[in-house]
Amino acid sequence: MKHDTIQVIEQSSFFQGLSRETIIKLSKLALKKNCAKNAVLFSEDTHGDSMFLLADGAVQLSKITPDGNEIVIRTIKPGDVFAEVVLFEKDRYPVTAIAVSKSTVYSFKKDDILDLLNERGFRNDFITNLMQKMRYLAERVRYLTSYDVEQRFFMFLEEHYGDTAEIEIDLSKKDLAAAIGTTPETFSRLTKRLQSEGKIEWSGKQLVIL
Repeated sequence: MKHDTIQVIEQSSFFQGLSRETIIKLSKLALKKNCAKNAVLFSEDTHGDSMFLLADGAVQLSKITPDGNEIVIRTIKPGDVFAEVVLFEKDRYPVTAIAVSKSTVYSFKKDDILDLLNERGFRNDFITNLMQKMRYLAERVRYLTSYDVEQRFFMFLEEHYGDTAEIEIDLSKKDLAAAIGTTPETFSRLTKRLQSEGKIEWSGKQLVIL
């Protein structure tokens, strides 16, 4: 898909409110990359020197817990910026980023962004965005600790597909398990139990909540 770099940046909520001059500066710094499905953009704890803006597709951010389980931190949507944490923290990515569909991303080098932070308007917008991310992560932790896996499954279905009983699932069972913070094995046992209890019917990509 062909993109106008300036338009992609302007449409991102992260950069909204910036001056036209700053947007043009950002567009000249942006490095475009087309990613195939399942491509790894970066891995947890590897050296990080860039933040990213998703133009189209979807990118999943995940983290490995101390007990070896994978937890999905967030699914990035077009217009979202991610990996900006490397601008201020240690130069290591705290998560792994994988394209879960064919995607286009723009990367921005850390040193270039730090130069722009000398501009007051850009700096204020950037700090506001970081605060929003912190609130999101706090809510994610509460979600994982306050609800059991069955509750998280039905909550995810409603949030992702809306309030409907008949759903066409567009994610793999592995991705669904990661999205609700559990293992594929636990997720498989959960869905088998829900079907045996008559709570759902699931055949292929078609799931019905009874």
